[in-house]
Formats: sequence, C-alpha cells, structure tokens
Amino acid sequence: MIELLEDKKNTFTEHDLIEFLNREGITVKTNTKARGHLGICFKNRIDVSKKASKEKRMSILAHEYAHKIHADMEKDAFKKGGSLEKLFNTTNTETLKRELVRVTHFVDENSVFLEFHKKTKEIIAKIKALEVIIRQEYPDFKRSKDFKPINAYFKKHKSNARYFLKYDRVKLLTSIFRKEEYFDINNLDKDFLAIPESLRAFLKLKSLQRYQKRLSAKKSRIEKYYNKPTELFARFIEGLFSDPEKIKAIAPHTCAIFCELLNNGYYGNLKIPIKKLNIF
Repeated sequence: MIELLEDKKNTFTEHDLIEFLNREGITVKTNTKARGHLGICFKNRIDVSKKASKEKRMSILAHEYAHKIHADMEKDAFKKGGSLEKLFNTTNTETLKRELVRVTHFVDENSVFLEFHKKTKEIIAKIKALEVIIRQEYPDFKRSKDFKPINAYFKKHKSNARYFLKYDRVKLLTSIFRKEEYFDINNLDKDFLAIPESLRAFLKLKSLQRYQKRLSAKKSRIEKYYNKPTELFARFIEGLFSDPEKIKAIAPHTCAIFCELLNNGYYGNLKIPIKKLNIF
C-alpha cells in the first residue's frame, strides 16, 4: 500500500504540466480550435485544440513549450526558424540534423509524406494510361514535345475545351446575355463528347501534370517547414515526452548533448518536468 501511494505521488500528469507552465508565466487554453492545429504557441500563451486526444495532450504541450524556450533563446525563432547551433550550443550540427529528422519522422508520420507518394504513384499510373490512348492514334506522341494535333483542332473548332490546356475549371460570361457558364475538367467526357478521345485524353493528361506540380510544390513547402530548426527541436521534445526510450535509441548523439545542456540550465526550467518524468 505504501509503495502504491508513493507511485501515485511521483506521477506527473497533464494537470501538473499545465500548472508548471502557469508558474512559468504561460497561459494555457485547452478549449480552443488552436487555429486549425493540434497546438499553437504565442508569446506567453499555449493553445491546445479541444479535438486533441487525451493521450497526445501532454506531448503537444511539451512541443509548444519547446517553441517558447527557443523563442526566448532566439527572438526571431518563430519568424526565421532559428538555428541548431544556438539550440544545441555547437557548430557541429551534421549528426544532430540527421538524427532530428529521424525523430521527426517517428513523431509525425505526415513528415514521411506517405500520402504524397501514394498520390504521385496514382497520378503517374493515370498519365501512362492516357498516353496509351493517345498513342493509339498518334504513335509518336511524347509529353516532352508540343502536341500539334490539339492546337490544330482548337484552331479549327472554337471549343471552350481549349481552356483546359491551362485550367481545370473555367467560368465564362457570354457577351450578349451575360450568362455564366461553368466548365470542369472532370466533366470533359460529358460536356465535350464531340472531341476525339485521344485529344480528350491529352487534356486530362495536362490536368494531371498540373496536379502533380501542385503536389510537389506543396510537399516542398511542408518539407521546408518540418526542417526548420525550431520544428526539429519541438518534435524532439515532443518525442521525449511521448516515447523517451525510442527517442534515445533514434537520436543518441542529440540526447547526449541535450542532457548535458539541460543539466547545466541551458534550457531554463524545462529540466523540471523532464526530471519529474524521469526522462533522463
């Protein structure tokens, strides 16, 4: 019985963490939308989404508190992303960066871009299928070269489908009756059945190429976000709170440097909840 009471006494809960953050001068709100995120950190305030699961709330709070610690170390951390050199007090960051990226992939599966790779494969398969259709009539067709038959068709037929060479959706306003007309690439076969199948296949192919380009651009933006030092550090702290043993195994070099700095007070009072949770 005494042993059980002792275990309960040593338990550090989400409530305890919030009280600790309050003592640090940070207001914590757990009933907001967090601007569409699971959590968000302002200057002296942390919002946790009311949609966040109970199991994740502690690590979300840790993630956002890490941002606050970093902002105190580098004033422009939120805006510019900060630096690993300052975060870990070293100029040798190559191994740190490599380990922190692995930690990010473990903590947030979205950072691995599984959905992106899945969609990209689907797009490539669809493009290849459309190429087969086009080559049935135009055996020499190559995506890298100008497709003259489509230009010749639209020169002869003033079809509104010509807009699909550049756009997926079009709204047109007739000059006489000011009537609006809407055209969507998804309705191409229905609205423009008179256009030969091979040319419709080409328009669909162009649409898929645009989609692929948008996906790649989005991936690049998100990848840049994930690789910001402030995000790498926040996910490292998040991981320590959610699965410390796994993080120690994934990032031994980073953990060794972090632990030494932590014990020397480099990260301020972050050492208090970490010690309470026996992470190090």
